[in-house]
Amino acid sequence: MSDESLRAKRETLLVAMLLILASVAVLYPFLDAIILAVATSYFLGFAHRKVSTHVKSDLIANTIIISGLLAFVSGGLYFFVENVYSIVQQFNDFIISLEDTTVGVLESLSVPEYIISQTSTFFQQASNFASDQLLGVIFSLPTFLINLAIFLVASIFIYKDRGRIYRGLDSVLADLPGTEEKIIRSVVESIDSIFRGVFMTQVIVAGILGVLTAAGFYFIGLVTSPIPLIPLWAVLVAIAAILPLVAAFMFYAPLGTYYFLTAQPIKGSLIIGFGVLFLQIMPEVVLRPWVGSRRLNEHPLIVFTGFLAGPLVLGIKGIILGPLILILTKEFILNYADLVSSQE
Repeated sequence: MSDESLRAKRETLLVAMLLILASVAVLYPFLDAIILAVATSYFLGFAHRKVSTHVKSDLIANTIIISGLLAFVSGGLYFFVENVYSIVQQFNDFIISLEDTTVGVLESLSVPEYIISQTSTFFQQASNFASDQLLGVIFSLPTFLINLAIFLVASIFIYKDRGRIYRGLDSVLADLPGTEEKIIRSVVESIDSIFRGVFMTQVIVAGILGVLTAAGFYFIGLVTSPIPLIPLWAVLVAIAAILPLVAAFMFYAPLGTYYFLTAQPIKGSLIIGFGVLFLQIMPEVVLRPWVGSRRLNEHPLIVFTGFLAGPLVLGIKGIILGPLILILTKEFILNYADLVSSQE
């Protein structure tokens, strides 16, 4: 290959990279939906392989998978919109009950009136804030629907055209200059394997925490008194495990506080202690790094830092981008000499 031809290819590659960065800037407000769509397409691909073992037609399998996705999203959206005002009302009733119980306990302990007044104000502000947040979802429904539409369309097309995407990408890489092809191909292959590993790590950790929640609450119920709706709490904590740091706290903390303030302090303390230790600290410090290091074949410190810092810096998208960026950076630095070398 002549020097002039090589330079033309590299200039074309530079223009392409600038256009990609510009496209990312344009799509940034919807990046959460797109990243979630990519993760969903992996799950749909896995489901497709399972369905294909029973249905020999790809068309029928695709129809079943896509119909299931649309039904799940539509059902969830309908349930939320239909029940959002009921949820707000029930939440406010719960806050009022919790406030009355707390004030009653404080009055029985002869706590100064100023503290009781401040406690009541706190509960009222918490109720107003939560109600405003829930109702704000309704008022921002157009933006939410746009993100939902982008998520659904991207999920379906990435799932359906995943083979064509891989073939097209391979064709583009084959036309690049040797060194650039080696570098970009290495990055693309790493992104694919890391993304799959991150997604599976989240799913595995969520499943473990769901089972752990059910077992822990059942044991606490045996020691004290039965806890109602244990399967529901387990499912909610498992879903919350997809969002690290504080998500599980939103479920076990109110439950424990409720029992603590309703003349069952031992039960409430056990629930909160169990939640902090096994649903808050253990997943982030031990479980997620341990599972991630084995799924990704990486050092637990990198996995721990990526999963912890990613959501703090980038929001929801950081759940995947955090570990992805750190692992890619480490691999590129360690393999730099091999990537730029002209030798195999």
